[in-house]
Amino acid sequence: MKKIAVVFLLLNSLVIFGQRPGGLSKGKGAGEITGRVIDSETQKAMEYVTVALFKAKDSSLVTGQITDTKGEFYLRELPFGNYYLRFSFIGYKNTFQNNIVLSPAQKSIDFNKVILATDQELLEDVEVVVDRPQVVYEIDKKVVNVEDMNTVASATAIEVLENIPSITVDMDGNVSLRGSSGFTLLIDNKPSPLEASEALQLIPASNIKDIEIITNPSAKYNAEGTSGIINVILKKNKLEGISTLINLNGATFENYGGDFLVSINKNKVKLNVGGNFRNRNRYRDITQERIIIYDENISQVNSEGLHRFFSTNYGLNAALEWSPNRKNSFSLGMNGNQRQFNAAANYDFLEYSNNTLTNQYTNKERTLRQFFGATASAGYEHLIGGDKEHRINVTAVYNIHDGDEDALTESFDENNIRQEGNQSTEVGPSKMFRVNLDYEKPLRSNSKLKLGLRSDFGNNKDDQDSYELNTTTGEYDKLPLLSTDVDYLQNVYAAYAIYSGEFKSKLGYQFGLRSEYTDRNIYMETLNSSTDIERLDLFPSAHFSYKLDKKNQLKANFSRRIQRPRSWNLEPFISWEDPYTVRQGNPDLLPEYIQSYELGWIKNVKKGSFSTELYYRNTINTIERIQEAYDSTVIIKRPVNAGESNSFGAELSYRKRLVKWWSIDLGVNSFYYQISGVLSGEAFQRESFSYNLRLSNTFNLKKDWKIQAISRYTSAIATAQGRTNDFLTLDLAVKKDFWQNKLSGALQFRNALNSMRRETWVETTVLYSYRLAEPRWPEIALSIAFRLNNYNHQDKIKTVKGEEF
Repeated sequence: MKKIAVVFLLLNSLVIFGQRPGGLSKGKGAGEITGRVIDSETQKAMEYVTVALFKAKDSSLVTGQITDTKGEFYLRELPFGNYYLRFSFIGYKNTFQNNIVLSPAQKSIDFNKVILATDQELLEDVEVVVDRPQVVYEIDKKVVNVEDMNTVASATAIEVLENIPSITVDMDGNVSLRGSSGFTLLIDNKPSPLEASEALQLIPASNIKDIEIITNPSAKYNAEGTSGIINVILKKNKLEGISTLINLNGATFENYGGDFLVSINKNKVKLNVGGNFRNRNRYRDITQERIIIYDENISQVNSEGLHRFFSTNYGLNAALEWSPNRKNSFSLGMNGNQRQFNAAANYDFLEYSNNTLTNQYTNKERTLRQFFGATASAGYEHLIGGDKEHRINVTAVYNIHDGDEDALTESFDENNIRQEGNQSTEVGPSKMFRVNLDYEKPLRSNSKLKLGLRSDFGNNKDDQDSYELNTTTGEYDKLPLLSTDVDYLQNVYAAYAIYSGEFKSKLGYQFGLRSEYTDRNIYMETLNSSTDIERLDLFPSAHFSYKLDKKNQLKANFSRRIQRPRSWNLEPFISWEDPYTVRQGNPDLLPEYIQSYELGWIKNVKKGSFSTELYYRNTINTIERIQEAYDSTVIIKRPVNAGESNSFGAELSYRKRLVKWWSIDLGVNSFYYQISGVLSGEAFQRESFSYNLRLSNTFNLKKDWKIQAISRYTSAIATAQGRTNDFLTLDLAVKKDFWQNKLSGALQFRNALNSMRRETWVETTVLYSYRLAEPRWPEIALSIAFRLNNYNHQDKIKTVKGEEF
């Protein structure tokens, strides 16, 4: 162990050699903390000790530094508040200075002598593990700590979201926020060039720091999204020096991957560079039954088989921040992903007509997709008069997404002779450019004014061609009537104003109004026709918070939002999924309009927290994907405006450390859902009461062992034409940290009970459709994380016996 520690010490010395602590000059109304670190045995100054400052309230990192050649550190321009310090160095016990309070009466604190003891000195003090709170509540959002979710260490953002309050994820990776799949995805506050489900599958869980859930966004945010915004915050280093994080993972069914992140933070420059590689496989056993009543004929098709998704992804990203002085800062960011996303399936089909078996064959399907997505961003911020609260900033983001798809489905008889075949290809790039101008100004009486402008320019092109097998020639002939080119143009121009403030340090308020002008054109080259929309919408919002006392807080908010149809939902051409299923877009789709209300109560309890929220959401022009009879044996899937829907629900969250080594985190979301409208000329109304349960048990054991068990239950829910059944799942993980968290290993067992499944029904007067999908089992993964220098998210707090931090 001594040799290994020396190696780590040498590596750290190489990494941070030549680094010097920096700091900005002391600013108005700010505090500073200084001090000197010495060795307990030699009484000599210690160079290169990592000094990290955390907020006492939620243990979030504020800033940090490396001690200089004299063992000294200087943390300047710190907001007034309560903090604690952590001092760490390889081969030494972590040391903490608690109960640090900076205020107008005490702007400067000096720790003249901070002593670090080596690991060999066994102290009698008790060590307890202090994790960041699972959920932190702010006036307009919830911030969920992701770093301590050990059950998803080798997975992606999709698996992370399974464990987040308000969010449900089905077996196929479809994400819903409070029962709605219409949400906006941001990555570090920037839109992704990919569809949300695709983008989330590309983000390694090990790269995520926090996830922000904004169910009622303020007027500052884009009004897009039925149920709100999911903002994924990636890890970045705030401490001076160089830090490296490397993750490797492998799992059953040929799943493996890795990622790295290097952070350089020196004086006025911060640079983060990362990359990832992932090979992913998902196997599903599929059972389907379908009955169609068409022209007095009853046709039935039964099928079962294996479906496989397999993908390979490479990604690189970089972010640069430069602050030449305390008034100005510049930022640049770039990321790119190259992805192959494929699917293959073999199904055995039985076809009946009026209860008589008429055909039996095997269907083979394969879909080849290749995508490239890239994002570039630039930003500038200026502090007017050097005041952090009075600022103006400009940001610009450019996204590009280019890809092609080739889908083939063929049927073979019992002698493996090809009988039928359909093929569809799609090629099309999409581009988006966005520019923001935001201004903030503090006013009197703790109030603030925010103003902003934003423009989004988007263009998608799709060239879609359909082919059918010519059994005589053995070649595929193009079908001109099912082939088309579509040019989709959408520009949105927005402006917003927000006024916020605080009254007597108890009542917080925020009022906002956003206007958006939409200019959209869809041109179909084959039909030589176009559809245009020019529309102005207003989106008000209001947020309130009231502190009853130190432990109780109330929240209330309201917002109006919009969910515009995606480009692929508007494309009118037909694509084949299998011999009995086609899909088609709908150029006449109207946007969804949503009004959302929330009322919440947050209570801090001893060693934990409790919160509950009531919410109501009304949606008009609700978009649903329905199924109808296309002919006697084929169904067609297409999106329609099904009508009006209402959701009324309650969400509860409870977190408590039961004993020093055991904490629980419980989340419950229950809601009543009702939808009514007209489909295929017939009025309908469906309703359901649904609920989701999530329970996390975390056991912090001796010698840096941790066990985590997360169970989830999702009840059945109604759809416009049927329902989706309930399911239960359990994930387990065992984690071990080595060498003061420099190396970690986690063994995960997902779907431990083999109980996850997706079961759906569709029932109309002429159509019955049933589908069951079950994942292959077991799903076992091993992940290894290696950290150099500053990436320690879990801290050991030294306390006196009988007292907890």
